[in-house]
Amino acid sequence: MRLKSARAVWHSSAKDKTLSIQLETRQEVPMDGKAGAFGFAALTRDTNNVLVLVTHLPIDDSSYEQTPSGFHTHVLDLRAPTPACKGATFEVDLEGSGKNRAFDADYAWSITRDAISIKNIPVADLGDAGVERIASFQVAPVLDEQGKAANLCIQVMEQI
Repeated sequence: MRLKSARAVWHSSAKDKTLSIQLETRQEVPMDGKAGAFGFAALTRDTNNVLVLVTHLPIDDSSYEQTPSGFHTHVLDLRAPTPACKGATFEVDLEGSGKNRAFDADYAWSITRDAISIKNIPVADLGDAGVERIASFQVAPVLDEQGKAANLCIQVMEQI
């Protein structure tokens, strides 16, 4: 998915700080769940506490997947690729991400053709980190003998 535009909007009140992300793609976002594993990310410095809106059927790691698209949100930690993800841009730190209380996040999001919005993200969930870039990416899972994801390889397609 090629990105056309993106912006992060910060909201602050006496009680909390939130973030909203709006982005536009150059083509319509497939919503039928058949386009493979891909998503969009708000990348933070050091790639810790990265917000993603992702679909990766049939991997079931969210309580909030929307049918039929499979889209859902996570807050992840990324790392340099291990040999299992040779050639990838990043690899999901599965252990570190699973410990994050915002891993299985249920942020309000919407996709209308080529417009994507994710709203009211608590900045604390991102470790109070700033958004450095917005990216589109593909996910390539490496499965173990039981068919569970042992590694999630991330290939950034485009970033702005």
